This record gives sequence, C-alpha cells and structure tokens, in this order.
Amino acid sequence: MNIAQTERIINADIAEVWEKVCFYEEVKGRPNWFLRWTLPLPVRTVGDHKTVGTLCRCEYGDNQYIMKRITKATHHAALEFSVTEASAQFQRHLTLKGGSIFLSRLPDGRTLVSMATSYEPKGADNLLRRFLVDQVIRSMHRLVMGDMANSIRHARKVQPASC
Repeated sequence: MNIAQTERIINADIAEVWEKVCFYEEVKGRPNWFLRWTLPLPVRTVGDHKTVGTLCRCEYGDNQYIMKRITKATHHAALEFSVTEASAQFQRHLTLKGGSIFLSRLPDGRTLVSMATSYEPKGADNLLRRFLVDQVIRSMHRLVMGDMANSIRHARKVQPASC
C-alpha cells in the first residue's frame, strides 16, 4: 500500500482549525488547473464527517463518487476514514483505501495539520506512476489545507469587534 502525505502549519489555535476540517469535496475555492485536469470537479459531501461509523458520500461531477466511512474522530486531534466504495473513474488506475487528518498544537499556538491518503495502484506499480499519483494527492491536500486556513482568516475578518 502507498501513502501520500502532506503537512502544513496553520496560524490558528487547534480548536479553530478543527472546526474547519473538511474533505476535498467541501472546499469553497476552485481547484487549480492540475486538479481539474486529473480529477473530476468536487461537488459536495453528503453525511456527517466527524462521527465514527457514519458513511459520507463524496460527490463529483460526471456522477462520480467516493463512499467514506469515518473510523476515528478525536475532537481537536484526528479524523480517519476508510474508502468503502468508489465509482468507475476512481477505480480505473488505483484503489483508494482511506485517509487521515491529524492536528498537533505547536508550542507557539499554531497548528500542524498532517493529511495522508492511502491507495493501491492497479497494474504495474512503478516509480513514475507512484510519483504522479502522489503529486495529485498532495495537490489535493494542499488545496484542502489552504481552504481551511482561508476559512479561518475570513471568519476572523467578519467577527464584530468586542467592546
């Protein structure tokens, strides 16, 4: 099994970051050209993605989808899921196995976000193929973490000043 991992430090407390944890299908921004070229466009997630045992249907354009079962949800710390089913486009070149989002409070009050996605390639597993798949997954991780950080910045700007 292969695992693509990405980390980012977000300038916010772990509680703020936890409230913005989301899946790729929930990001507010438009994916970059590379993701639009390699993946169907994300549409939405149907279901609760922070309760252990629940199933989430992550929907994309062209009637593509991924079903995720939440396997771990530790408040302010971790979210893990397994992939239970995926539509044809996602099954063509690889089998998605699952993923995780881990949060760690840094001494300076910022939060380290670590995302991982596990998969098994179909057909011959070679270095070039693994590199390309990892680049797509890491690009998706960066988009999600960027959306989380942008959501926090936006929420801070729109909060009324306290008296």
